Amino acid sequence: MQLGTRILQNPICLAAASWQLDGTGYEQLGAIFTRTVTMEPKPGLYEEGIWQVADQTLLNATNMRTESAEILVNEYLPNLCRYGVPVLVSITAPGIPGFRKIARFLKREAGDQIAGVEVYITTHDTSKGFELNAKFVREATQAVRNELGRDAAVVVKLPPWPEHIRSLAIGAQEGGASALAATNTLKALHLPDDATDDLLVGGLSGEALRPVALRCVYELAHDERVTLPIFGTGGVFTASHVTDYLRVGANAVQIASGEWLEPGLSARLASECAHLKPNAVKS
Repeated sequence: MQLGTRILQNPICLAAASWQLDGTGYEQLGAIFTRTVTMEPKPGLYEEGIWQVADQTLLNATNMRTESAEILVNEYLPNLCRYGVPVLVSITAPGIPGFRKIARFLKREAGDQIAGVEVYITTHDTSKGFELNAKFVREATQAVRNELGRDAAVVVKLPPWPEHIRSLAIGAQEGGASALAATNTLKALHLPDDATDDLLVGGLSGEALRPVALRCVYELAHDERVTLPIFGTGGVFTASHVTDYLRVGANAVQIASGEWLEPGLSARLASECAHLKPNAVKS
């Protein structure tokens, strides 16, 4: 799969990689995507706010702490780069200036270490009811592209909205994206067994997300206007799940929840799926 100026050696990629990633086999991956960072650290109630709420299904707390891009570059990036596969930094920001600022920082401080970035597009929980639309996606992508230059990979990760994802993808494509990722987490709420405990608000990932993510990939792959390669992401636990994503039009997959539940899963699947040939990019 072509990603920017790189050709990925394997359709299996690790997403939301552990800062202390350790073990063998990760050198077989197509790419490593970091956990999502912001320009400045975002305080939160939880350092590691992830709960298993059902079989192979996780809830990622909205108010989880987010590390800063500076901490990533200075403390964690060398560990992720040592496997010799392309590393992309997942970034998010509340607005276009924020995306521009963090992309500029990464270009200056880590441009020779990373293959590019993943632009994590999400709606922020604010009283203003921020509306996410194709214009915002296009402008955020363009801001990042302008800072990183033409050779860096810019992967835009979109929300799990089958009825809207095509228009958002067109916005990303017009903004200069190299590829799309479908999808990020689905907004959800979990009720603890103890009625006195606080409600858990966050994003759903894993098994429960996979059918929605598959539909999103299908929508993008079957839109003749969308010409970018697609990462399928959501509930990948087996080689069969990988082939499911490739069947509906993905070019590669990302594994996040599976790796959290079973460390080393992505490396194992990279070995099992090295023979798979992803779909050709549409033209």
